[in-house]
Amino acid sequence: MTTTKDLHTTAINNLTALEDGTYDLATLTPVEFNHGYQVTFCQIGDDYTADDYEFMVAMFSEASEDGKTYVGKFEGSAEVSFLFADKLTAIKYAKMFNQISIWDWKNCEEIKTGGTGRRG
Repeated sequence: MTTTKDLHTTAINNLTALEDGTYDLATLTPVEFNHGYQVTFCQIGDDYTADDYEFMVAMFSEASEDGKTYVGKFEGSAEVSFLFADKLTAIKYAKMFNQISIWDWKNCEEIKTGGTGRRG
């Protein structure tokens, strides 16, 4: 059985030749927004069980603005991410999962959140 983690890992592996950016998970076409905050919970390669990964994707999808999962690269590191409408909620989720930063689409800037980017 193919898991969500497997599907996301495959999508991330397909980003190898693409530039840093955020992409639609299904089509790998670039996406940009004029609002909201992009947040991730892990880097691909973090050692989560398939069940834990599924739970986190569901939690982030439910809290996100559009319920969609995105894939992308930031400074060469691959990740899955979600669009949050509210800055404080985005920061809360980033801190909960030890993320270095979130991406502010309106101002096109990184907002540091104090984490290391790795599973704690």
